[in-house]
Amino acid sequence: MVTQTQIDWAREVPVEKVARALGYTVVKKGRYFSLKEMDSLMITPWKNRWWRYSTGQHGSSIDFFMEFGNYDFVDAVIQCLEINNIILDQREERKIMQPKKAEKAEEMKKILQLPPRANNPKRLYAYLIKRRKLSASTVHFFINKELIYEEKDHHNIVFLGKDKNGDIKYAAVHGTLEREGQKAFRGDVEGNNKNYGVNLRNPLSKTVVVFEAVIDMMSYFELQKSLDNLLALGMVSDGPLETFLKENSQIESIIFALDHDEKGMRAMDALEKKYEGKGYQTSRFYYPNRIKDMNDFLKELKGECE
Repeated sequence: MVTQTQIDWAREVPVEKVARALGYTVVKKGRYFSLKEMDSLMITPWKNRWWRYSTGQHGSSIDFFMEFGNYDFVDAVIQCLEINNIILDQREERKIMQPKKAEKAEEMKKILQLPPRANNPKRLYAYLIKRRKLSASTVHFFINKELIYEEKDHHNIVFLGKDKNGDIKYAAVHGTLEREGQKAFRGDVEGNNKNYGVNLRNPLSKTVVVFEAVIDMMSYFELQKSLDNLLALGMVSDGPLETFLKENSQIESIIFALDHDEKGMRAMDALEKKYEGKGYQTSRFYYPNRIKDMNDFLKELKGECE
């Protein structure tokens, strides 16, 4: 239950801010914004509305969270408010009921269409070993766990997130080409459920270590040879963590290892507070000042050893 005032506040949160919180790359196009991962979507900032021309879908900041984050209406309102650091006032009396979404239920049950696999993942190995400095044994381990593979047509890496039953719920692509001054292509596979992330599960461990990116998770695995649960969110929003904790009730402690930048540090502050309030023990991985993320940390250590 949320109030009408809270809904009005949530609708005022800039759509582009919501998109960034869900892990999308916002691109300026004249007076409009678009998304690098979804160029058919346009954001009109003066109206604070979005429109996806390929499907005809459109709406407010709340609708964006519901459509691309798979949140229900109330949780989408709460997420919008949290982005703007607005604390819900539980003393407000004027409440409204959650709108019915029966008409959108089928629309949200999208089918995840995975790209076809390449017969030989040589581009995947070359990128992760030469550019990201991961060992062949680490890459081989994640391939054998069926958490990564190389797609056939564009030779991107596909990252796979599974639920507790081993069913694939999440898939994202990561390019294997990096031009000077530009990052490799990144995007989501159509039909993604962003309430899941790429994960390594150990039901005997009571700890989960949380990252933004899969390559950071792989780097940590190589450095620590960890037997803990590992989870890559694919963003800084914690929807995948909430799902993971529900599916792994034995977990008691959370280690946050998000990026060592302003966005990641701010997210870790909020997440530590949130999950401490839920009764979990929380801590974070501290990087040296010059290191941005776990993969940079891996490169730094390997550079010192060479």
